[in-house]
Amino acid sequence: MKRLLAGSIASFLLASARAQAPEPAVEPNTLATAIFLVLFVGFCAGFAWMVWRNKDKKKE
Repeated sequence: MKRLLAGSIASFLLASARAQAPEPAVEPNTLATAIFLVLFVGFCAGFAWMVWRNKDKKKE
């Protein structure tokens, strides 16, 4: 058990030492984000409207 623990700690330290440097942050695409938000909100509103419209049909 001690060998397993020591080996896992050593491999973690070795992997941390060999890790690549972080890449620079990517600038977000504003147009794509706006399109996504419009579609997402639209689909959520459409789903809520369909559920609200069909709630009386299930009671019959």
